[in-house]
Amino acid sequence: MPRKCSICEHVSRHEIDTALVSPNATLRDIARQYRVSKDAVSRHIKGGHIAAKIQKAKHAHEALAADILLNRIQKFHDKFEKVAKNAQQWGDPELELRVYNAQAKYLELEGKATGAFREKIEHSGDMNITNKLTDEEVETRANAIHAKRK
Repeated sequence: MPRKCSICEHVSRHEIDTALVSPNATLRDIARQYRVSKDAVSRHIKGGHIAAKIQKAKHAHEALAADILLNRIQKFHDKFEKVAKNAQQWGDPELELRVYNAQAKYLELEGKATGAFREKIEHSGDMNITNKLTDEEVETRANAIHAKRK
């Protein structure tokens, strides 16, 4: 039966693993600091023990980053909706249209960041959905919205 890794069994394993990913640490320094052999530290690395832990940490970090991004996207979406609703209540169609224009730009950025638009852009060519409206277009649309409300 093969021996268990002495670093994996060490009471300071977390600290040793942390030191191993430090850019300035050497195996000799780590071994000396935690009173283990340099060979044991080397076997720990070569045996894939730290690689497995790093891989798990990477996946956890990516999941956390994705959650943070999704929460941020949701907050911005909620803000856009709130401002657009307020503009509608205030009877300011120009502001409402500017909010929707800004939201379209944000949605394009969000789609690029999350990869949601990748397939559509690759297959349909230019999808520039965020062209700025001219003042005349804003006024025309605002008048149309205002007319519908009357």
